[in-house]
Amino acid sequence: MTEQKPRIPQISSNIQLLVEGNDHKNFFGAFLEHLSLVDVQIHDFGGVNNLRNFLLALVRAERFRETVQTIGIVRDAEEDENAAFQSVQSSLRNAKLSVPNRHGERTEDSPAVTVLILPGDGREGMLETLLCQSIEDSPEKTCIDTFLKCISKLHGEDIKRPDKAFVHAYLASRPDPHVSVGVAAKKKYWDLDHSVLDGIRRFLRQL
Repeated sequence: MTEQKPRIPQISSNIQLLVEGNDHKNFFGAFLEHLSLVDVQIHDFGGVNNLRNFLLALVRAERFRETVQTIGIVRDAEEDENAAFQSVQSSLRNAKLSVPNRHGERTEDSPAVTVLILPGDGREGMLETLLCQSIEDSPEKTCIDTFLKCISKLHGEDIKRPDKAFVHAYLASRPDPHVSVGVAAKKKYWDLDHSVLDGIRRFLRQL
């Protein structure tokens, strides 16, 4: 994935939340609204390779130093949670921002920085990994499992990114089946009170 040169963002809040992609932006926007947390400005920094340049643009933004008190950063672990966190740490150092020693830990400098790597608990995966867990008890699960096993057998190989495949198969069963994961949160298709999302809830409240 190629790096993109970000536009310098406009600062409108003392709390800045940086997320990986527009889908995450919609999801976390819906989650903040669900928690009645206001005055949090969300930015889509693009793909994981774009965070470094986005942070450089952010700290150069007008009113950054006198306005921003807190920065939260969210990205997916994908195959390695530690590697994902270390990549975020490197981008923070490059922008001369404070660097937490552990994800979920809030730094004491100003602006304070907190990093959330999904799904958490040292696991590989992504936001969709948590969403899959949140619908484990749904009546659609058996149907989706059967469908995905059938597709896997048909193609003679395991489905790549099975969590994403499961989530999108679930969304196909909703009243508005073409929506993305983030828009689905706005439509209340996910149970944002589910216990598997406790880590996200704590992170957002900590901001």
